[in-house]
Amino acid sequence: MLHADSPSPANLSRRLIITGSDSRYFPLLQELVASIRRFPELAGLPVACIDGGLKRKQVTWLEQNGITVRTPRAFPHVSRWAMRRRPNLAIELSKMWLDQLFPEHDTLVWIDADAWVQDCQAVELLFQAAEQTPHALAITPELFLHKPLFRLRWLPFGLVQLRTILYKNSRLARLPRAICRHIGVRPTLNAGVFALSRTAPHWPRLRHWQEEALRHGKIFSSGQLAMALTSYHDGYATALMPAGCNYLGPWQIDSRTGLLCEVTFPHRPVGIVHLAGHDAMRLDPTVTMDVPDRAGGTQALNLRFGTMQAYRDTRQPDMT
Repeated sequence: MLHADSPSPANLSRRLIITGSDSRYFPLLQELVASIRRFPELAGLPVACIDGGLKRKQVTWLEQNGITVRTPRAFPHVSRWAMRRRPNLAIELSKMWLDQLFPEHDTLVWIDADAWVQDCQAVELLFQAAEQTPHALAITPELFLHKPLFRLRWLPFGLVQLRTILYKNSRLARLPRAICRHIGVRPTLNAGVFALSRTAPHWPRLRHWQEEALRHGKIFSSGQLAMALTSYHDGYATALMPAGCNYLGPWQIDSRTGLLCEVTFPHRPVGIVHLAGHDAMRLDPTVTMDVPDRAGGTQALNLRFGTMQAYRDTRQPDMT
């Protein structure tokens, strides 16, 4: 398990967990909320949601369950046509404005709707990392063990072309070549889970880089690129979190406890399960994948919270 000091009641009142969803991802959002509130340590934490295209009845459900719903701000540098066509893009854009959207809270933890909490200590670690002095952006670097960290294209005569996510997105945004090279060889900072104090100095710089990225780059990757530039290029304080605070695989299951574990020794239970890239599984709880068992076999599992909770209920003991 991840380890963190227990929060004080005063800390709980200052903290906020934020997510965002459209109508299609609403069942995932409900599962994220359920995964948070089943822990006594997190049950008192307020939760908020950015409305990226929710239906009225879905907003009503959130409000009835004590979840604050906020409408995204206007983004004049993004075409209205793009926002009408894909209102969920407002969720990605809003990540750089959380300090202004939620001024009543001090420490903000963002968790994408396609993620869920398996170990509550991961959330506490994110809060504690963001509450350091000086304030730091708490975020997990992507260090994949099942595919190369640096994507390369081999060219004739032994030459190599760098094809990392950060390099491609910074080039697409037409940033200076020196900046592209500087951040292009560094791990992507996954923006699906992060924490930052509302009063941290990072926010204006994050918005600056997002606006620069939006001039020519993709909306969906603008926030992630902004975080990398603020951290790697500008040198703002960054707390790199363990993989378990935003785990994207490869997966391993402990069939005795029913917990998803990290593939690296000593195979600690994952803190926050993030289903980025598993498009079919995110929308259909019957879709499965083969997950290696710590006992040496494999099991066909759907990694959503609801199905994993049902699977875990058949294990013993329940170690929540």
